[in-house]
Amino acid sequence: MPIGCYSLVPYVAHHVAIHRPERVLDLGIGLGSYGSVVRQWGDLGERPWRTYLIGVEAWAGYRNPMWDLYNAVAACSIQEFLSEQSGQFDLVLLTDVIEHFERHEGQAIVEQLKQEIVAPGGSLFVGTPGIFCEQGAVGGNEWERHRSLWLASDFAGQGFRVILDGNPDAFGNQMVLAEWKNVRP
Repeated sequence: MPIGCYSLVPYVAHHVAIHRPERVLDLGIGLGSYGSVVRQWGDLGERPWRTYLIGVEAWAGYRNPMWDLYNAVAACSIQEFLSEQSGQFDLVLLTDVIEHFERHEGQAIVEQLKQEIVAPGGSLFVGTPGIFCEQGAVGGNEWERHRSLWLASDFAGQGFRVILDGNPDAFGNQMVLAEWKNVRP
């Protein structure tokens, strides 16, 4: 499905509102919900937009008016985008995405983001279901297939701060949300 879990939105919105990142990379945007979060809480709804916001989505069929909130959307796989990307971002979002990759692919993406894409002082948010949710090719989109389960311990062991640990939250959702900060100068 081209939507993510709403339990993650308040944490991302809070981060954007407090830290006001200048450059944001949203990987696997689906319908583009986080575009509106960034424009509302980062730019306070005022044009011209202050935040440079890039989205990546492998399934171009999800294109809709919310994509217009992004400065640009790359309609390609995350790996393809990262192989051509040389810039760094203050905030990178990988929410409701990593479970769509085999573990070795997801781990490689996270490592590349940490080493090359997250700017010094920047943050990487990874959000994923804390339980395996069977999901096939929704609407014929093979990118939607769930291929792996990630636990809070997978991120805690990689220097992430675990925000949501996969236990049921106030809404009954079982999500993992972890933040990695690039403390390198």
